[in-house]
Amino acid sequence: MIIKNYKLFLEELVGEKPIADYDVYNKGMAMSSSDKLFFLNKVDADVIVDFGCANGFILQKIKESNPNITIIGYDLDQNMLDEARKKVGDDVLLTTNWNEVLEEIKKHESPLLLLSSVIHEVYSYSHSKIVKKFWESQVFGNNFKWVAIRDMMPSIDIKKQIDFQDDLEKIKEKSNPEILTSFEKRWGTIDNYRTMIHYLLKYRYIENWAREVNENYLPITVETFKKKIPSGWRIVYEEEFSVKFLTNQIRTDFGINLNVDTHAKFVLRNTKFKK
Repeated sequence: MIIKNYKLFLEELVGEKPIADYDVYNKGMAMSSSDKLFFLNKVDADVIVDFGCANGFILQKIKESNPNITIIGYDLDQNMLDEARKKVGDDVLLTTNWNEVLEEIKKHESPLLLLSSVIHEVYSYSHSKIVKKFWESQVFGNNFKWVAIRDMMPSIDIKKQIDFQDDLEKIKEKSNPEILTSFEKRWGTIDNYRTMIHYLLKYRYIENWAREVNENYLPITVETFKKKIPSGWRIVYEEEFSVKFLTNQIRTDFGINLNVDTHAKFVLRNTKFKK
């Protein structure tokens, strides 16, 4: 499927805040790098398209561990692609043009689309109709054999947590008051358990707070995502989990144990590919 004026396909809102500190942003994205490559031993991909590749850190790690796999980076931020070029070299396709990506994957038999920590950004910076097109046309409507996903995606059951008052008091006591106030003004009180989890996922991004506070880190649940999977696709791997470095940081900052799965990983296979 060729889409004209593809830059409008993921329509970024006028109110989006720019990244204030690229170094801090990229260091945050690089956390748990080995875990972000969870899909490599579960697929037979011969080309991997990193959607929202940012500074190319994941592409670099894929290239180092699997040098025979073709890698492609797609991102709307040209500054990020310039940084990615320094990591992966001039022989890797890095582009802001999605149609260029689609033309390239036609040359391969087993293409994989990687969505790593990017779904929440699609929801945060795109209108609802664009999000719908993202799932139907871009993720599942193109000629990918595999889709690998890793993102913040708790189960709907997360809201059923009831005994968290002690944790809540510690968070309110030890939080930066300006950051907490800013968050609650945008998302509501953290007396709601799901909202409290949302806050714990983003409170530490102070350098880029003007951007991060407006992003919806939890736009979709595991259950809602599964309903979006077309009949021609099947899940070959799934896992709900918490991120170790994050739970350790929360324990250090607030003295609480976050015993809930905040993230999910999936590998999906397009059944129209017979082999």
